[in-house]
Amino acid sequence: MFSFFVRTESDRKRDEYNKLHGNLQRALDKHDKIVAEAEAAYSSYTGSVPNLSNTKVPSNDFDPKREELTRKLSRYLSDEKRKRSDLVSAKNQAYQRYVYYKNLALREAEERAEKRRKALEDFFGYGKR
Repeated sequence: MFSFFVRTESDRKRDEYNKLHGNLQRALDKHDKIVAEAEAAYSSYTGSVPNLSNTKVPSNDFDPKREELTRKLSRYLSDEKRKRSDLVSAKNQAYQRYVYYKNLALREAEERAEKRRKALEDFFGYGKR
């Protein structure tokens, strides 16, 4: 009689994958925001720094290090963009598992309801024979 309120393993997994999907979506949103801010800051920096001559005294010491740091930053931003695809893939997989367990939980609930219906029919139909 109280089996209606009992959560099955499928219900638990469905809820866990739904929660995971939500967490991954929030992580993806946060990642996008941070990368956009970093790109905006980098773009602002590159737009504000004039092209210094490599032959003039202040620039010839500074330029090699600036170019090295610029390469590192570009590589870092590229790596972060690749990590986004991993987040999207994980989010999509979590959603697929959520849908699977949601459908499984529905099928199990229908099977339990059918068993209860048959049990009631057998119980009440037993005396009519």
